[in-house]
Amino acid sequence: MTPTPPPFTSSRPRQVGLTLVELMVAMLLGLVVVGAVVSVLLSSRQSYSTNSTLGQLQDNARIAFELMARDIRQAGSSPCGNSTVTDVLGGNGWYRWVNGAGLFGVDDASSLTPLPGGPAPLAASPALVTRGVGQVSREAITAGASCSAGVPMNAAPTDVGIATNDLVFACDGSQAYIYQAGAFNAGLPLAAGSAPGNSSTLGCNSFGTSAYVAPYQAYAWYVGAAGVGAPANTLSLYRAHYAGSALVSDEIVRGVTALRVNYLVNGGTNFVSAATVGTAWGTVSAVRLALTLQTRTNPNNAANPEPLVRTFDTTIRVR
Repeated sequence: MTPTPPPFTSSRPRQVGLTLVELMVAMLLGLVVVGAVVSVLLSSRQSYSTNSTLGQLQDNARIAFELMARDIRQAGSSPCGNSTVTDVLGGNGWYRWVNGAGLFGVDDASSLTPLPGGPAPLAASPALVTRGVGQVSREAITAGASCSAGVPMNAAPTDVGIATNDLVFACDGSQAYIYQAGAFNAGLPLAAGSAPGNSSTLGCNSFGTSAYVAPYQAYAWYVGAAGVGAPANTLSLYRAHYAGSALVSDEIVRGVTALRVNYLVNGGTNFVSAATVGTAWGTVSAVRLALTLQTRTNPNNAANPEPLVRTFDTTIRVR
């Protein structure tokens, strides 16, 4: 009897594949991993954008505080150490050195007189005024009764940026004057027909010894409408001052929505408003500043583009 041959078998390996269920599970796991990676990337991008925006706000606040702190610390300074300063400037505006105080403030910036040039100060927002002296010139006014050319200062002290019609602080060991200079060819000339002008005569014979000369720096800090190119309703921090015969305002920081200024008087325990200080500005020992800044829009939320808002504050001691 012939034996039955064994069934045919192939030497090729059996092909193994994935079922539809296994394939769908693998795809789902892959989507979860990709989604997690994308979420981390988006979160990192949002964090970077937020930190960058906050960094810009902090930089703006730092610039404003540094400039304001410099003016506050220089307020009331005299290169000759004079305790009494005679201000012969015309008018009765905030730029004048009065009451022996280098600074003062108002709770309503729109009450400043004259109003700073440029955008009007924001009503019901405070303003801070500082008055001090810049760098002293190498040139000195030589005293003398004749005030002849060549004996007194006969050229504008350009080494400290003083030019015709600028406000000038001149002092010797016994006296100090603030005036507006006209031309530098006859001692201490007066400005003619310019603003703010002078109220009395001053000459080189007003000094018993050679006098030091420096720019007189009177600044008014306030919040007003932003300049050209800014979105509607944007506010900025300004610093007003006299440049020659013109009262101008420099836009320092854009996006400032609020400025708060409070003062500490000698012997006091709390910071108070300008109205509470009254006329005792010579007793102010420190100034507390608070700035609220905002971005134009929220860079992380297109559906709700409300701006990022932050408030920064600092305290500056008056010298």
